[in-house]
Amino acid sequence: MCGIAGGIALEPGRALLEVVSTLTRRLARRGPDGEGLADLGDVALGHRRLAIIELTAAGAQPMADSTGRYVITFNGEIYNHAELRRELVSLGRVFATHSDTEVIIHALAQWGEAGLNRLRGMFAFALWDKHEQELWLARDPFGIKPLYVAERDGVLWFASQARALAEIALVDTARDPAALVGFYLWGHVPEPFTWWAGVRMFPAGHVQRIKRGAQVGVPRSFFSLAEALATPGPRLSLDDLGAELEGSMRRHLVADVPVGVFLSAGVDSGVLASLARPLCADLHTITLAFVEYEGRADDEAPAAEALAGSLGSQHATVRIDRDEFDSVRDDFLHSMDQPSIDGLNTYLVSRAAAQRGLKVMLSGLGADEMFGGYPSFTEIPKLLRLGSRIPMRTQLGRVLEGLRAIAPRRVPPKAFGLVSHAGRIEDAYLLRRALHLTGELDALLDESWLKAGFAALADNARAQALRDAAPPLSIHAQIVLLETTRYMRNQLLRDSDWASMAHGLELRVPFVDVGLFTAVAGAIAAGAPPTKSDLAEAAGLGWLARRPKTGFTTPVRSWIGAESARGLRGWASAVHGRFRTSAGTVAS
Repeated sequence: MCGIAGGIALEPGRALLEVVSTLTRRLARRGPDGEGLADLGDVALGHRRLAIIELTAAGAQPMADSTGRYVITFNGEIYNHAELRRELVSLGRVFATHSDTEVIIHALAQWGEAGLNRLRGMFAFALWDKHEQELWLARDPFGIKPLYVAERDGVLWFASQARALAEIALVDTARDPAALVGFYLWGHVPEPFTWWAGVRMFPAGHVQRIKRGAQVGVPRSFFSLAEALATPGPRLSLDDLGAELEGSMRRHLVADVPVGVFLSAGVDSGVLASLARPLCADLHTITLAFVEYEGRADDEAPAAEALAGSLGSQHATVRIDRDEFDSVRDDFLHSMDQPSIDGLNTYLVSRAAAQRGLKVMLSGLGADEMFGGYPSFTEIPKLLRLGSRIPMRTQLGRVLEGLRAIAPRRVPPKAFGLVSHAGRIEDAYLLRRALHLTGELDALLDESWLKAGFAALADNARAQALRDAAPPLSIHAQIVLLETTRYMRNQLLRDSDWASMAHGLELRVPFVDVGLFTAVAGAIAAGAPPTKSDLAEAAGLGWLARRPKTGFTTPVRSWIGAESARGLRGWASAVHGRFRTSAGTVAS
């Protein structure tokens, strides 16, 4: 897990190293264990290292193969690197290190782009091929690891953080209307947009090969979540599911440093800890708790401590209060790569883990998306059925939305959108997940921003629909796809990345695994989607699924005071205030 940066000159003779060096230093908190640069003529690569696998200097990056043909800068982990290395050695490949980074080089040299689908893990990397004079950019299928790109004045720049490019690479830092509108709709900036008009997120599950001195082409897909959800596979028995879960856990425990688990009172983290314990002789678990919740029903600490005790893990409960939040608030907001209403839990618990000397932690992120754990999986089908039974639904919906302005404040704004959002699954999903509905934005943003932002978002939605084109999916499969590619990718994964890396901590997500997803997606396509209860039963924790869920929340509303008077909406306005600038830097 690291930070990467670099650039390729699309016009010969451009000096890149100084900018790449500054970009790399900007990523120092992502990789406190080392820094490296490679000047390759019209290409420059930078790297900040967080040493997890191959702790010696042999694992330093940018890394070249023994022939000098390939040089790579890589952020992430390849969990099946040992198996791939054995296969590649049998094919005649010669290795100089035990790192997973070198495995990527040889896998692509041996199998070309097909090698990307052999990698099990999370990754974003840039690989320079000296013979072909070609730069490869690639990002893992789920988008666990970020990769931002920016083209300006004949150079294509890239980095692990959007703000680094905006602050250093001299790209267009005007505020992007789609990002602004998207943030107020969803509480995050939707891909591929970023807060800065000149910076874009590289698409997940894609690869791009850029010739030196040539025009930049279009990234190509090497893995489609939509296609996986459209491909029927075997139905999963509890034993089958248990085997898939154990396989993912074994891979995610591969490390040369201790690995821990973020443990709440819920099913997801409980399953992870239960699976990890027999495979990990020295398992650490950490629970984040709050002084304000102590002794209350929403305090997760007692249940988490009881589970940790039954597993025999080395457990720590970390309680924080308002004063401690106040002491880190500025750093939290400064570490935020793009505006978001999320990330605080991960920031706080990652800080606690790092203070205890841990460098790798496992998170239960992704289980709700894959196993139908969110209310959206029951609420959206109900809403669609309701819409199919309402005559003149469109006209009635407009009338109801028109009443919002004169309605009492105690009536939830979304109540007026129930009818108008009951026709299409995308609209129903917006009603379920939106921070604000589209009609509410008139009071928040200028008309010119709204018009430009909505137009760009609509164009992107059409393009995404074409990219995700697959045989018809069930309603359940469509919700899995929406939750995975929208909420999880744009908010949970992105915020987990910057919030953990702000403390030099690697966050791993065993439920977000290509092999596990393919198996579960096949069962979904076959009409037998596994549930959260199945997940718990497969791990021998059925009792945990039957216990009332407390949720994992923070007392943020009381902590941030008056600006939170409207809950998350008020917090969104406060976050926007910190990003309210047309330049790359953040307002104080």
